[in-house]
Amino acid sequence: MEEKQGKKKLGCGWKILIGLVGVIAVVAIGVTLWFNLNRGKIVDTMLEDAGNIEDYVGRELPAFDVEQPDGTHITRDDLLEGKEVTAIVLYASWCGPCEKEFPEMDAVYQKYQDKMGMVAIDIDLLDTMEDVQKYQESHNLTFPLAYGTDNESLDFVDSDTYPTTLIVDRNGIIRFWRVGSIPTAEVFEQIVTSFMGDDYTQAEPAYYTFLAYSKGSVVPGVEFTVTTKSGEQTYVTGEDGSCAVFFDQREDMPVKVTSVPEGVEIVDNGERTTGLVSTLVRLPVR
Repeated sequence: MEEKQGKKKLGCGWKILIGLVGVIAVVAIGVTLWFNLNRGKIVDTMLEDAGNIEDYVGRELPAFDVEQPDGTHITRDDLLEGKEVTAIVLYASWCGPCEKEFPEMDAVYQKYQDKMGMVAIDIDLLDTMEDVQKYQESHNLTFPLAYGTDNESLDFVDSDTYPTTLIVDRNGIIRFWRVGSIPTAEVFEQIVTSFMGDDYTQAEPAYYTFLAYSKGSVVPGVEFTVTTKSGEQTYVTGEDGSCAVFFDQREDMPVKVTSVPEGVEIVDNGERTTGLVSTLVRLPVR
């Protein structure tokens, strides 16, 4: 009898587990369907936000004070003291791109932490200090995490898009402001090392994501050129319809679409400029 009861309990457990898996699957399918149905609105909102970003480059980083889960505080002066460059990343605990880029950034931070200050600040209204602590415990990161929601000292930050990365030079001047992820250690290292060295005077690197988007879908295989002071370079959008490019110096660079897949139309003579703010640039196709 006990053996049968045990089997019955085991069977119930499996039924519950299968039920939970089913619920999770339904939720996942629902989220996917919602995203697909609203993909156009999501991308349009991203592009609109990118176009309205204020240019912070060249401004002095204001003083601020944020708290870590252990109760200690990090200030602007703490971060800058004795460092050649400082990175400040604004994130949310639920942010997928943040989770992807953090290990890459951490590898660079570990390599240069004697010259580099860094902190990731959670500024999302849905998060709490407890969320920051859980994130810290579940992610093996060596750079500090802090909580900044409703923190008046961070009022200078005008961003609700995650991740957002500020790079500050040794003189306390914001020299790089990126809305969107920096997903590889290679690019992050290129950015931060631009500010290192005894011969440093001033740097303003840029990291743009070019996006081809048409009829509610991203478009791979769009060929375009970007013209800088040093010449013209050709790029092609990948399977996700985007192409991210690092530049040593930000400029308002001319962009021209030269080739598109069948069924996609070039608009505005295929011409656009990057603007100066290092973020998302929509390629002129439809």
